[in-house]
Amino acid sequence: MAVTIKRNTGWLGMGSKISLKMNGEKVLKIADSQKIELTIQNDESYLQATHFGSKSNEINVKDGDTVEITSTKSGYILYYSLLAFGPIMNLSASLTSLTFAIYMTLLILGFIIIIGSFFFLIVIG
Repeated sequence: MAVTIKRNTGWLGMGSKISLKMNGEKVLKIADSQKIELTIQNDESYLQATHFGSKSNEINVKDGDTVEITSTKSGYILYYSLLAFGPIMNLSASLTSLTFAIYMTLLILGFIIIIGSFFFLIVIG
């Protein structure tokens, strides 16, 4: 008995592999755009994906099921919102009297969040 799993997270989640848990136990990792067949022991099992501390919803899978792992829409919204952070900070620094240290701290924080968004928010279904 086997389940087909496809990873289609797009460019937002392609920075690293996603771990798959079957019935609470880690069984394997799946890379970007990879398609695998996972053997299940019982007639049905519970499948969950984890990625840098974030977890997907846990779903019940049966023999012959096909599961697709994708990024959430909120992940893309967050990325593009944070991408706009740099130009907004640049404009606000020229219009207000932010000190250089505060400006650089906020700018570095924004870029850390942008880079981090490449590695989070997954949905399985």
